Amino acid sequence: MTNKAREWQDQKLKAAKLDYRLAIAVGIREGEKQLLQQIDEIFKEKELELAQLEYYQERRLKDLGLCGETGDILGDLGKFF
Repeated sequence: MTNKAREWQDQKLKAAKLDYRLAIAVGIREGEKQLLQQIDEIFKEKELELAQLEYYQERRLKDLGLCGETGDILGDLGKFF
């Protein structure tokens, strides 16, 4: 089922006069859907930030002068990675 079909189905369920238990289930489903969309956005933001992160190993190699500022490994050390 496509997203558009699910949205149409959700709207149809909200508009219909539903049994009390079914109405609760529809409300819970909508809340879960919103929560998952928020989590998805958070992960997308974090994914964009990954390129800016500096890992401990990179920072340590730079401190020791074994790695350039752009992350390239200097000298013969490159053969180990």
